[in-house]
Amino acid sequence: MPAFRRFKDQPYSDYPELPSFGTPSVTYSEDRETAMRTYFELEDTDAFEAAKALLIRRCAAWAEHEDVDPVALEAALEFRHYSVDGRLGYWTTGLVEEFLLSHTPRTLSATPEDSAHVPDGLRLLLRYLHATGLADPTGDPLADLEAAVTKAGAEFAAAMADERNFGVSKFWVMNAFRHGIDPVDETAMDSFVNEVREGRVDYDDEVLSEIAARHVLAGDSRPERAMAQLPVSLPPDAELAAAAEQTPVVTWLRTLVEWAGNGRALTPTGNLKLADARELVTLLDTGDELDPRIGDRTYRTQSSADLPVLASLVELAKKIRVVRVIKGKLVRVEKNARLLREGLALWTAAFDALPSPDLVRRGRGWVPEYTFMLGSIIDEVLPDVLNTLYSFPEPIPVVRLEESVWLSFGEAFYLDELDETTETAWREGVLADLRRLFTTLADFGAVKLTTGDPDPIFGADLGRDGPDVFPPDAADRLRSALSAGAVDLMTLTPLAARAVRTRLVEAGRHAPLVGELSNAEPAGLLGALTEHYTPETAEAELAGWLDTHGGLERGLSLLLDAIRNCPFRSRAGATLDVLTQAIPDGSTFLRGLRQDRQLGPIVVQILVGNGELAVEELSDEERLCAMAEQFILLLEVGGPDAIADALAAIPPDEARSLTAELLACGHPNEPGIAELREIFTKRRSGLATVHPLAGMPRPSRKVRGKRKSR
Repeated sequence: MPAFRRFKDQPYSDYPELPSFGTPSVTYSEDRETAMRTYFELEDTDAFEAAKALLIRRCAAWAEHEDVDPVALEAALEFRHYSVDGRLGYWTTGLVEEFLLSHTPRTLSATPEDSAHVPDGLRLLLRYLHATGLADPTGDPLADLEAAVTKAGAEFAAAMADERNFGVSKFWVMNAFRHGIDPVDETAMDSFVNEVREGRVDYDDEVLSEIAARHVLAGDSRPERAMAQLPVSLPPDAELAAAAEQTPVVTWLRTLVEWAGNGRALTPTGNLKLADARELVTLLDTGDELDPRIGDRTYRTQSSADLPVLASLVELAKKIRVVRVIKGKLVRVEKNARLLREGLALWTAAFDALPSPDLVRRGRGWVPEYTFMLGSIIDEVLPDVLNTLYSFPEPIPVVRLEESVWLSFGEAFYLDELDETTETAWREGVLADLRRLFTTLADFGAVKLTTGDPDPIFGADLGRDGPDVFPPDAADRLRSALSAGAVDLMTLTPLAARAVRTRLVEAGRHAPLVGELSNAEPAGLLGALTEHYTPETAEAELAGWLDTHGGLERGLSLLLDAIRNCPFRSRAGATLDVLTQAIPDGSTFLRGLRQDRQLGPIVVQILVGNGELAVEELSDEERLCAMAEQFILLLEVGGPDAIADALAAIPPDEARSLTAELLACGHPNEPGIAELREIFTKRRSGLATVHPLAGMPRPSRKVRGKRKSR
């Protein structure tokens, strides 16, 4: 389903271009969004590559005398970047095991001996992420991660040696190695492939078949990146439990189970007896129509299957195992009695069972072909709709959801052979089914349906010169519907938002919850607020954190220390900016930090950029530190080559004088100054600056399509 464009503030890209503080050739980078982050969109290839190189470079320096293999660090970072959630700093024990025992054996074309360093490389990276505050606060503790590395590391060599773990590409690369072929030699590889085709190469055909079968079923490619979700706020569980108690489905299920008791006989076809069905329709008040009268004629109800709400409810109760069929009787399941007592758990279990064809067919016998087809993909369509509704700040027009579902329907089934009249009828039928589904969700307590004027955001991507989010005919229909005034709108209820969030997290998605970081380390909190929170949710999350940590005065002290200790100046600047925006009178607070030894150069950058401070007001010391700050920022964003290019644009004598002054100005960021000193020294001695990954074999970085799953 095409996802809605996110209109989310991006703190890293909010920094304006700052003046050069007297060196016109060395300007503050316009590309501030490439600063040291731990999350990048897949299309942000250059930004990710710059951050990855910086991380590897700094990690190697931090490790001092330890042997560091950049390829091991790069593999771990790319494993997390090309993942469902894409967070470089988020690691769990499960991810450690997956990286060492599944991902690396499948993708890294190296012998067990040549790759023996990978577990230690991962351990080093994890320690560095935690030491520098880059570890995601919702990940597992470092001690648990290191234990997982030790455990998986003991099995790593065997996993790397077992051909059954290989991907298809790696299988042939390793076989080429085994036959003395260098896979980098294209001519030799072409000859090797020809020999394989001619049957002159010995390989394990059984293993290859197993690998190929796995590739077909699960794929060996990278997982599809999912759309990042905005943070949500949820009521306390006690309030949600009270809301669940008021939903019809909870009452229905409890009453049905109590009615079933120790056994109610069913018909030979497995349906409720008609007399029992009539009793339940009245007892539960399902709204099913018995013996419907059409015109002058009454049509007698022949079976409980003709009562769609009741039939669906019985199937739902079976699915969540509060009742079951034994020897032709419907009986309650005693071991699930606790589930029936806990309204929130019962509602959630019922909600999680919703993606079923019966949701669309609603107990009907014969259904149109398009209804049957929609039912066959409802397990994909419904979660997609719910994920779209999740965390969206405004009620979504139902017509947008309908058009998206119709597009998904067209992608799932070949409709080109339908004539125009039939296609229109099918489209109207599918959308009618969908509206019935939305009504069911509303009755269930999962969504709220209202009517009102749509937010302009929902028409922003429908301009004729805008992005092709929808085909022209669909865009025309949406423009017409959204400009006609009030439309049907839909939002998730808090009950459903809680359940959807649980699903997202279980699927490896990032779904921030306001309040979950109240016990996070200061650096982890600030990083999360900067990269994943909106200004409003950042303010709410910070307020909860401060309450947990002794209030504003004490909490701010802890947060400022975390910023001071951050070795990445671009990240320190971004987190300081977010902090000042999230507290009362942040501007006054920021100006009070101008003389702070660690933060002063960052504060000057922000104040000058905001127009609150003129360059002419700076002291000579502030001006030099501000220039050094810019060089460090440029180094973090563009690497050593960017520094070399900047210096090359300055006359040699001026460059020598400038670099000497910058190194002696007393700028507080030791890692950045150390890197600058090394670059300046190499430049003066005529040595080239070498990229930390130079000469190393590197995995393919081909970016997959931009389409994301909701």
